[in-house]
Amino acid sequence: MKHKVFVLSMDAMVGEDLAYLADKPNFSRIFKDSARAGKAVTIFPSITYPAHVSMMTGCRPGKTGIYTNYLVGKKKIPGDVPWHLEASEIKVEDYFAAAKRAGRTTAAVYWPVTGNNPNVDWEINELFFYLNEDMEAHFRKYGANDEAIAVVKENITRFPKAKEFAPRPNLGDDFDDFIMGCVCSLIKRDRPDFLVAHNCILDSMRHRRGVFHEKVTRALDDVDMWLGEVADAMKEAGVYEDTDFILCSDHGQRNNVRNMRVNVMLKRGGFLQTDEAGHITEWRARCIANGMSAYIYLRDRSDEETKRAVCDYLKTLAADGVWGFNEVFTAEEIKEKYGTWGDFDFVLNTDGYSSFSENASEPPVGKYDFSDYRSGKATHGYFPEDGAQPVFVARGPSFEPGAYIEQIEVIDEAPTIAHIMGDGLPEAEGRCLFELLRKKPSAD
Repeated sequence: MKHKVFVLSMDAMVGEDLAYLADKPNFSRIFKDSARAGKAVTIFPSITYPAHVSMMTGCRPGKTGIYTNYLVGKKKIPGDVPWHLEASEIKVEDYFAAAKRAGRTTAAVYWPVTGNNPNVDWEINELFFYLNEDMEAHFRKYGANDEAIAVVKENITRFPKAKEFAPRPNLGDDFDDFIMGCVCSLIKRDRPDFLVAHNCILDSMRHRRGVFHEKVTRALDDVDMWLGEVADAMKEAGVYEDTDFILCSDHGQRNNVRNMRVNVMLKRGGFLQTDEAGHITEWRARCIANGMSAYIYLRDRSDEETKRAVCDYLKTLAADGVWGFNEVFTAEEIKEKYGTWGDFDFVLNTDGYSSFSENASEPPVGKYDFSDYRSGKATHGYFPEDGAQPVFVARGPSFEPGAYIEQIEVIDEAPTIAHIMGDGLPEAEGRCLFELLRKKPSAD
């Protein structure tokens, strides 16, 4: 019988969280003598959707084509944020394809950019309240079959009520008990060979309260409770000892002091115009924010004169040292440094305590904006080497107890997972983490 593989991504979990969980009953039981990395360096920008796509493909954002959380340039309707939801948007192969080649059944619960993935057997895609869609219709629209809908209905009492959910364009912690309930039901009902799930409670609490806060600690207690629930489900299904259980994360967070409106500065520089309400009406250059970094887009990328003028203007602002960034990076520099490219022209990275927004209304400096997760008390999106670092810890038949690597990259995760399932990812830029795997017995 093939062993099982379960991957749980705890969004925004960092190494300090593992130190706290080390003494908790379920984490200490499940991950005793686990294989682990000291830190897992993420991609740029250090935001959820690009990171999770890199985690499941082994490729950096330039190659995957997912370098923002949502589709840039798509016309928005009131209340709509066009997140990347469809697996078809990804330009490279993922580890679900590898699982299928290895003859495995597959499932995904709220894992970003997996909608209608042809290699996922049980799909429970992300559902956002602000989409204002019927719940079952939404899940079916993005790939849920009858069995997945049965899992959703089994956990309907754990699904949050819309009226209790603060309107904000991200998955709040309110969804996480439902997510983990679906995970447990899938394990017990369908026993998929390969199951991945994405939980956001730590990310949500950090955005709202700061990187380290008593409510973040309480959220970690919930995480330990859910770990125990999953382990119990595996035992009930008779697969606990035969499951590779991987706990990982996508990025850390840094505390945020102020929110910088780069579009206001671009307006002052004569590169865009707005109406009286502050909506952009015309532009030669504009900012799209990633929390603690920002992309600068040129409307006409062939206009070298405007490109030079924008670059010079941004460098002048950087030299002032007061606008949230101290350096201006070209698209070519970011491609070379981080393997991220797209249709942006410049990148701004935080000064360490400032985030960026797309607001084009004066003044240029604002405080926290809890209607936008990118501008909370803590956020991310900054260069991957900065701040508290993501985690990777694993136990099970494929992993060497006590094995340790000081540093990996999140793009190493997919090749490793594909390998332990019995296949590979030829397009991957990451590597298999053989140092963490059990050594096969010698032929001698």
